[in-house]
Amino acid sequence: MPAYNCGRFIEESINSVIYQTHQKWELIIVDDCSSDNTANLVERYKDERIKYFCLPENSGSPSEPRNVGLKHAHGDYIAFLDSDDLWHEEKLEKQLDFMQRNNFKFSCTAYSIVDSKGNLKSSYTPPSRVDYAQLLTNNSIGCLTVILHQDLIDGMFFPNCGHEDFALWLKILRKSNVVHSLNTKLATYRRMENSVSSNKKKLILFFWNIYRNEEKIGLFKTIYLCFRYFVNVMWFKYK
Repeated sequence: MPAYNCGRFIEESINSVIYQTHQKWELIIVDDCSSDNTANLVERYKDERIKYFCLPENSGSPSEPRNVGLKHAHGDYIAFLDSDDLWHEEKLEKQLDFMQRNNFKFSCTAYSIVDSKGNLKSSYTPPSRVDYAQLLTNNSIGCLTVILHQDLIDGMFFPNCGHEDFALWLKILRKSNVVHSLNTKLATYRRMENSVSSNKKKLILFFWNIYRNEEKIGLFKTIYLCFRYFVNVMWFKYK
């Protein structure tokens, strides 16, 4: 859980992990040198499964806290949750059962979208199965819903770029992997008014950078992919 000046929401996010029906977990919180009361709130928790790390200076990107968390993770499965988002209490239990019954190593789920006050705005259900080619044109994987097996991500980290989660999923799927979706809403994404996901123009620039610099895709295909992304995702997914 990357954290930066998130005192307003982080307790609710932590509690959504604590109240999971599946209780075998560890929560790694990496504070990106917050200047608010984030540290005080986290340190109130005496649960030994909660590990707290604070970076000596602000990295300016979620990538560094996420990667520090990956380095300290010890479980067979890795899941992700930001400090203002929520898991439903049966998320880990239902999703791990879905993966283990079907021998899946990479999964995501449907999720709800709320505003900063918790008002429901919309929801999203990803396709039941997504491969590399499909993900290129539609980032259908909600980071807060992902669970993947440790051996898929061993030695891999989030790139230092905008929309770093999308960049990492592409790297994983490029190795002939697929992600399978559970058609059940098991998480709640809080879309802030000033968040990156609410700025469509900035998102397109982030995707351009990923296509060109991370995936080494040619100019004309990048133009095509950005156009497809804008039409298929930014218009229909978040309108």
